[in-house]
Amino acid sequence: MRNCWLLWCIAGLLPLLGCNSAGGNLPKTVPASGLVTLDGKPVDGAQVVIVPAGEGMTGASAVTDSSGRFSLRAYLEKEGAIPGEYKVQVSKTVEVKLKGTVDGGDAVRFDHGVPAKYTVAKTSGLSVSIPDTGNKDIKLALTSK
Repeated sequence: MRNCWLLWCIAGLLPLLGCNSAGGNLPKTVPASGLVTLDGKPVDGAQVVIVPAGEGMTGASAVTDSSGRFSLRAYLEKEGAIPGEYKVQVSKTVEVKLKGTVDGGDAVRFDHGVPAKYTVAKTSGLSVSIPDTGNKDIKLALTSK
């Protein structure tokens, strides 16, 4: 009787495990990629997050490579972003080693790798439009001033 109950539980959960396994029930995404620069130089290891300008949408995120390039992803199951209008935030954390030690380890401080204004979508001044055909040429040109 106990084994029967266990089999029924497993059988009842199987359909739930398959949901969204290949992104089948997720909204349409389109290619969305680009380049982050700071004062004209590529930014390596920056986190790019697009925040929906409207209600009821999902944002997307990416991390830049050594050439400053990124490809946004709204869902783990599939690449791309949902078409729409977005505000953008870009952040990067840089570890700075200090002289001396703290609790037996190196003394460190963490700084912004990009100007702080870019780390919040409301203050960054950056926005991007992703049409139904996608956008593979997003340029996020940051400046230190």
